[in-house]
Amino acid sequence: MTALTVSVIVITYARPQYVAECLRHLGDMAEKAHEIIVVDGSPDDRTRDLVAAGHSDVVYIRHALGKGTMPESRQLGLATATGDIVAFIDDDAYVDREWLGNLRRAYADESVAAVGGRADNGIPGEEWIGLGSIGRLLPNGDLTGYFAAHSGRAVVVDHFLGANQTYRRDILLSIGGIRGNYPGTCLREESDTCLRLTAAGHRLIYDPRVLVRHVAAPYQIGGQRFDRRYLYYSRRNHVMLLARVFGWRSPYIPRYYVTALRQQGHYFTLVGRLIIKGRGADGAKASAGRRLTSPIILTRSLVEVAGLVAGVWAGVEGRRRDRRAGVATP
Repeated sequence: MTALTVSVIVITYARPQYVAECLRHLGDMAEKAHEIIVVDGSPDDRTRDLVAAGHSDVVYIRHALGKGTMPESRQLGLATATGDIVAFIDDDAYVDREWLGNLRRAYADESVAAVGGRADNGIPGEEWIGLGSIGRLLPNGDLTGYFAAHSGRAVVVDHFLGANQTYRRDILLSIGGIRGNYPGTCLREESDTCLRLTAAGHRLIYDPRVLVRHVAAPYQIGGQRFDRRYLYYSRRNHVMLLARVFGWRSPYIPRYYVTALRQQGHYFTLVGRLIIKGRGADGAKASAGRRLTSPIILTRSLVEVAGLVAGVWAGVEGRRRDRRAGVATP
């Protein structure tokens, strides 16, 4: 168990202050990593200078692929890594002091191909939410999260959080490594890797002891979490994910479309409540201005539907690229 070597790969884009804190926590671990690799897609030299000035033991990789290329950054890190385990963390995910030791213990079971860890977001009560539904692929093609839940033990999952994900390097390479072409907010790129592993018969677990503190730093690639851009790419990339991993004949795809379209009803319900009853989703009384402008909420539904439509072409193009790369497609 202790012989397993771990390569930690930190993905970053224009957030040097978070990289500094991330590296500090990695340096404070009770057990040391085999190597630490920083993959930087920044348009400036701040992160490069930070690493050069105070982290001579860190491997630094710079690329100019632009915004929204997180899976491509992971590919570069994987190509450089030499450890038995490759561990991907985001620059705003700060490892617990016992993170590496607990990670090695999780891999003591040789049937485990990949381990996802818990992310503490600092939200009261989050550790109790979704305990029975962590990281599931549902029959309707949707995915559950709940990666802040403290299950108290390792549980088998279908996918896990991109900010705290680890794999046996040889197994990851055997399925073709990390797959790119998940643009925008890069949503579902980690799920692509996980679902390909589970489809190939490998076992993935979520271990809450493999803990990071996730501070959810602001995006530097444009937009914010859960804004309209985020909603668009969440739908587009999800359809592409299902098409690439399971194929167009998979029942997941029509079920996902039905579920996603039904979910649009909550926007219309909210607007109706605001206009007719003058109350928001929380039951609080809405101002006259908010009632008058409430139809703007429906634009969120429009961008989600646009993402569902765009997902068809994205899936076709994604599968075409996979075939050109020699990757078998279902």
